[in-house]
Amino acid sequence: MRAVTVLGGGIVGLTLARELRRRGIEVDLLDSRSVGTGATGASTGILTPPQHARTPFYQLRTRAWQMWPEYAATLSAESGIDVGYLRCGAIDIRERTIRNPQRELRKLRDSGGRVEVLTRDQIRQLLPDLVRSPEAGLLVEMEARIDPLATIEALRRSCHGAGVNIRENLGPIRIEPIGDGGITLVATAGIELSQPSEQRSVILAAGWESVSAALAVAPSPLPLEPVPGEAITLDLAAPAHLVHFNLLRDGFRDPSGNRSIYSWIPAPGGGSWLGNSVASGNRVEQTVGDPSSDAVAPTAEGRDELVEVARSIFGEDVESRITGHRAGIRPKATRHGGPLLGRWPGRPQLWVATGHYRAGLLIGPVTATMVVDSMLDGSPIPEEFQLPC
Repeated sequence: MRAVTVLGGGIVGLTLARELRRRGIEVDLLDSRSVGTGATGASTGILTPPQHARTPFYQLRTRAWQMWPEYAATLSAESGIDVGYLRCGAIDIRERTIRNPQRELRKLRDSGGRVEVLTRDQIRQLLPDLVRSPEAGLLVEMEARIDPLATIEALRRSCHGAGVNIRENLGPIRIEPIGDGGITLVATAGIELSQPSEQRSVILAAGWESVSAALAVAPSPLPLEPVPGEAITLDLAAPAHLVHFNLLRDGFRDPSGNRSIYSWIPAPGGGSWLGNSVASGNRVEQTVGDPSSDAVAPTAEGRDELVEVARSIFGEDVESRITGHRAGIRPKATRHGGPLLGRWPGRPQLWVATGHYRAGLLIGPVTATMVVDSMLDGSPIPEEFQLPC
C-alpha cells in the first residue's frame, strides 16, 4: 500500500491522515464541507478517563487518556498552535452525586487520581458565582480540557506541513461497489478523485455522513445514529475546574433515553463554555443516509435550552453574556461496544473509522494508531469494534 484516501476531515479523519503520513504513506483527505464542521462543533473539549478498564472500549479510553499529554505537546510543537490541554479536574454536582456522593466516589476508585467529597460550604467557596446551593458534590482530579477548535486547526496545519493533500467543500462523496470486492468514489460533477486500487485504500471517517457515503455498499446502512449537541461561549470568568450538573426540563429526555448532562468548562483565554451532552428537540429525525440536515448549524431551540440551563446556575441576567454559539452532530454507533473500526467486510480496499460519539476528541488519536497498525502491519482490531457483517 502506497496511498490512502481519507474521507472526512474531523478529529478522526485528521488524526488518521497525520498518522499515515508519519508512516510514509501518501494521503489525500477529502471533506464534503470544511474540515471540523461535523461533530467538533458540539465538542467542549472534555477529556475524561473511564472508571475501569474491563472492556476493550474502556481499555481504549484508558490508553487515550494516558497518551493525550504527550500528544498535545507534540501537536502544538508541530503546528505552532497551543491546543489548550489542561488537566484541571472537575467538580461533579449532578443530581445522583448530590443524593449519594459516597456511591459515586466508590465508582471512581480506579480513576488513577484523587477523589473527595465536597460539602455545601466547600462548593460555595470553589464556585462563588453559582446561584445553586448543592448539599454535596465530588472533586475529581483526573479530568482535563482541550480546545477542540484549536486542535482541529493544529491537526490541519500538521497534516499540511507533512504533505497531506487536503481538499475541502467537495460536496457529497459516495462509495460505489464494483464487482465482487472493488469500490469506486463518486463525487459531484467536475471533481476528479484518485480512485481506489491495489495500491490505494480508502478510510471512511466522515462521522454521521459515513452513512450516506456508503449506502450502496453492503452491509448497509451503517449502524449509526446522529446525535446533535450544542455549546455557547460566555463572557464569564472561567472556573478553576470543569463543572458537571443536571437540569430537570419538563417533557425532555434525550435521544439516548437519559437526561442530558451539562458542563461548565474553563475556556482558553479566561472565558467559559457551556455545553450539553445531548441537544434537546427533534433535530435527529433525519432520513437514513441524508447528510443535509441543518442540525450542524446552531439552532434557536438549542440556544433557548442552553440559556435556560445557564440561568439555572448563573442567574437571570446571563443571556447578555453569551458571545458565541456552535453546534455539531455526533455519530453514535447503535451496536454495543464502541466505535466502528477496521476493514469493510468483503471490500479489501475499504476501511472504516467512525461512530466515536462523544469520545472522538479523546480516542481519535489512539483509534488512528489502531487502524493504521492494522492496515500496514495486520495488527488485529478487537472484534467489538469491527463492522458487523
